[in-house]
Amino acid sequence: MPAPDARAWTLKVALSQRPWSFVASIGMAASFVCNGLTPVIVGKAVDEAVATSSLIRLVIWIAVLAGVFLLAIATNLISRFMLVRSQQLVSHDLRTMVTDRIQDPRGIAGRDRTAGGLLSIASADTTRVGEIVMMTVMPVGEASAIVYGAILMFTINPWLSVATLLGGVYLVIVAIRVARPLQRRSVARQQAIAEAAATATDVVQGLRILKGLGAILTVRGRYDEVSDIAYRKTIHANAAEARLNGTTEAMGALFVSGLGIAAGALALNGLISVGQLITVVGLSQFLITPMTMFGRNLASRWASAEASGKRIRELLGADFESTAHADTASTDRLLQSLPTGLSVVRGTDPELMALLESLPRNRVIVTPHAADLFDGSVADNVHPVWTIAEEALHVASCDDIPEGPDKRVGENGRMLSGGQRQRVALARAIAFDPEVLVLQDPTTSVDSVTEQIIAERVGAHRGEKITLVFSQAPAWNAVADHHFEVAQVRAMADEHLIVVSR
Repeated sequence: MPAPDARAWTLKVALSQRPWSFVASIGMAASFVCNGLTPVIVGKAVDEAVATSSLIRLVIWIAVLAGVFLLAIATNLISRFMLVRSQQLVSHDLRTMVTDRIQDPRGIAGRDRTAGGLLSIASADTTRVGEIVMMTVMPVGEASAIVYGAILMFTINPWLSVATLLGGVYLVIVAIRVARPLQRRSVARQQAIAEAAATATDVVQGLRILKGLGAILTVRGRYDEVSDIAYRKTIHANAAEARLNGTTEAMGALFVSGLGIAAGALALNGLISVGQLITVVGLSQFLITPMTMFGRNLASRWASAEASGKRIRELLGADFESTAHADTASTDRLLQSLPTGLSVVRGTDPELMALLESLPRNRVIVTPHAADLFDGSVADNVHPVWTIAEEALHVASCDDIPEGPDKRVGENGRMLSGGQRQRVALARAIAFDPEVLVLQDPTTSVDSVTEQIIAERVGAHRGEKITLVFSQAPAWNAVADHHFEVAQVRAMADEHLIVVSR
């Protein structure tokens, strides 16, 4: 995949699946040519078999026609398989890049981004850009069909060939000019749809909180507003697309009619045979589809892909929110200065947390106060090894969760209570078993009895490993081996850590 800031990014994405997309292009061109051979074969059969009443020649041309049909079917199947495969691979690669960027622990700097907006980019936009591979396949087949038709027309009458080429170019120019409003409106449509999808996702994600606040009517009004805007933008864009389709279909019909009338006049004057007239009429009917679709695909599909590509590139190219990390030597010095066992730190310091988060993640885990859970079972959210997950859940006092480790939590844990979500997130951190574990108010959503049990179990489970708990809760203070003020830990970090930019 090209870099987000690469020039002609959309074109490079479209060509990223070569040579398989080229195989699809060749197959599609062959399929179009085979379909275009049908009127030629019928015309030859009329001149050589029907006009001469030759049964043998008729059988031969029927066999040739059957062979051409089989070849057209085979090449069409191969090319479409390669096309769909290439589209899916491009969409998959883009989705992987987008999700990796979203999940990067260094964060995304700049404007705030909602979960729904990110979901829209990772799903709808990546799929739409993946479909751009079609632009390396279908237009090739359509252009091949137009050139092929012009060559055959030249064997019948040079002026018909010139008319075919000029007609094809004219239809493309008309389609591109008529599609200009569609290109602008496609961008507005996709932005509006993305905002509506983002709002819906965010509402569902926070539905429980919204009900508690009694804000359902307010949120409903907000969603109605963005949904109406998306509806109007979609109607506006669809109207432009309908004008494009209607214009290209009308111009194509006029072209075919004119070509047929010209061929009829040539036949009446004896300049071409009846079989050649049949060939011209058949070719005209065959050419109307590639001629109209060629300009339409270039105009409409490319506009949609460009709009989605812009959103993807903006996300992939966004700066990192956190770009600092501690070097190995200073990390070792800081960890050696911290006491073993469970230490309670009183007070908060966001800058200290940023320093701790800059430590290597394979050695130090800093758990956020509110962690995300993913759709799946409780055990799946803790650790892939069942025994490790089960032990960590016991330490975090998750024994009261109905159905136990097999219970599905729903997206972001929506099927669990607040206390259950917090304990499952704590179990996940415990299961990782890092050299240093930093917990930030890990039991604020549980009752005091459960909090005391969790504190005792975490202390016993962690043993001599370094555990820092930022909390004012009496339960943690009661089991702590050491007590610190936040300023003391900050002084140790400032003394030993050397943080560098990545």
